[in-house]
Amino acid sequence: MATYSDEQLARYFAHIGYQGRNARQAAGEDALEVLATLQRLHLARVPFESLTLHYSRHRLLSLDPDALFDKIVGNSRGGYCMEVNTFFATVLRSLGFTLISVGGRVRVADQYTGWSHMANLVTINSTRYLVDVGFGSNGPPHPVLLVDGHEFVGIAPVRGRLQHRALEEHTDPNQRAWVYSTQDAEGAPWRDQYAFVELEFLPADFEVMNLHTMTMPQSYFVQTVLCMRTLLDEGDQTACGVVILHRDYVKTRVGPLAVETIEALETEEQRVRALEKHFKVLITPDEQRAICGLASELRPKGPSP
Repeated sequence: MATYSDEQLARYFAHIGYQGRNARQAAGEDALEVLATLQRLHLARVPFESLTLHYSRHRLLSLDPDALFDKIVGNSRGGYCMEVNTFFATVLRSLGFTLISVGGRVRVADQYTGWSHMANLVTINSTRYLVDVGFGSNGPPHPVLLVDGHEFVGIAPVRGRLQHRALEEHTDPNQRAWVYSTQDAEGAPWRDQYAFVELEFLPADFEVMNLHTMTMPQSYFVQTVLCMRTLLDEGDQTACGVVILHRDYVKTRVGPLAVETIEALETEEQRVRALEKHFKVLITPDEQRAICGLASELRPKGPSP
């Protein structure tokens, strides 16, 4: 498996603002703390986004670790699940963590998709944790203990849960998958987000999944300009909310699910400025021209007839 050099790791740590002890040494002494810190800082700096599928001529996404490093650290971008989780898995392996990458099925419109999601399972002292930096605003913001029935607080007041159970779609009732669910606040209904199994997926598996996700016309990411990251509390630096650019608006969610629309976007120029302002993402003039003619392009609304 690929790993990153010490120089690449140092650039990544500077990019996300990691200023702790030597990460490799610290991981050997308190692996869970280092893992949680890296995940928290990563989610706040590396956005979950679909921009290359709209602001590029080729509209292709590479899962090569060095290409991902250049995109995420060199060009200050992010990516969707297979990109950012492949990148984060490479960082963790470079630091000596033991992990496997697994495939998942996303719950959409009350049914599960085919294999379309990627997550990582990290083992620390014989205990496994779900680590996912690629599920957007509904993803777990920290390592999650892989225990049936385990509940936890995500970005408060949102709660999360893991269950090991059969899916409604299973024809064999003895089948089991891990189901990650969320609820908007304690007492609210639980909503299944995705399911995964403890089978290690290989890079070739993710290449197939990636090809389908980035090229299928019905793909959410092909249809939607999306960019989001978590917000950190200025005091204790814990995750306290999210900022999301979705198609033609920017909104935040902080605290008790208060959603505030910051900006309504009517033109490509406004969206490009918003990406730089909220995510430090720079779209070049050539990249901006690449979206011209796509359904996802923002066009100024003409006067009403």
